Amino acid sequence: MSPDTEPQKQTKKELFAELDKLKSDVNSLRNDLNKADNDKELWYSKKGAISKDIIKRIDSIKQNREKRDALTKKVRELKEKRAKLNDDLRKRIFELGELKKQFADLMKKSKITDPARIKTSIDDIESKLETEVMPFEKEKELSKKLKILKKSLAEASGLIGMLDAIKKLNSGISDAKKESNYVHKEIHALAEESQALHESVISESRNVDELKTKEEEAFSKFVEFKKVFSEKNRFLKEKLESMGKIRTEINKFQLEEDEKRKLQEAMLIKSKEHEIEEKIKSGRKLTTEDFLLFQESIKNEK
Repeated sequence: MSPDTEPQKQTKKELFAELDKLKSDVNSLRNDLNKADNDKELWYSKKGAISKDIIKRIDSIKQNREKRDALTKKVRELKEKRAKLNDDLRKRIFELGELKKQFADLMKKSKITDPARIKTSIDDIESKLETEVMPFEKEKELSKKLKILKKSLAEASGLIGMLDAIKKLNSGISDAKKESNYVHKEIHALAEESQALHESVISESRNVDELKTKEEEAFSKFVEFKKVFSEKNRFLKEKLESMGKIRTEINKFQLEEDEKRKLQEAMLIKSKEHEIEEKIKSGRKLTTEDFLLFQESIKNEK
């Protein structure tokens, strides 16, 4: 085709055919656009829900980590306390062992085999002398026995002191063991709780990592369908613009046809006017149609 050659003009039938095709394309694009919009919003909602879940889980992780760290600190403090208790307990046990050895050595050197028994006997006799009514001879006999026992007790005062110290040490060791065991149980319970929180933090951290991957996938899908939506919307606008242009062309055809029809009507009226004039000149009778046509001619002239 040379530059001076004009493109062949489409017929009215071709324009209507193209318009019908464009209407079909527009309907299809609108359906695609609605679907893309629904998909886009669906993935945006999914991404938002996942983001909220991530924030909630991160907050839970933070709280559990703080609780775990507090428990870990408490366990560390209790372990230090238990170490001190056990160190003190070992010292007391060693001290008790040494005291028992000394007591055994003194027992070997002394004629007294049981100072505690002597003390008990003294207490019994003193109680009887103070509370019971008895014959003078018996009272004299008990007083003499009391004197001998006290003398023996004086000789065994070192042993009794040791026995008291041993008894005190045994009591202290027993209390220290109880406290150490209590601290140990507390450490065990807190350590288990701390471990459970630690495992929860690790598990939730893995879940957050998985959710972040899903969040990225959802956002990627959202972007994908947003692009599809924009593309379909662009196509739709182009099709609508084309439809507008075709309608303009069809309207031109309509205007041309209207002008052609008016021209034909005007020519017909002119022709009829001439016939009426000839009838009037020749004295022929005018018909009703002639009068109507004459009125139409006058109306057009106005």
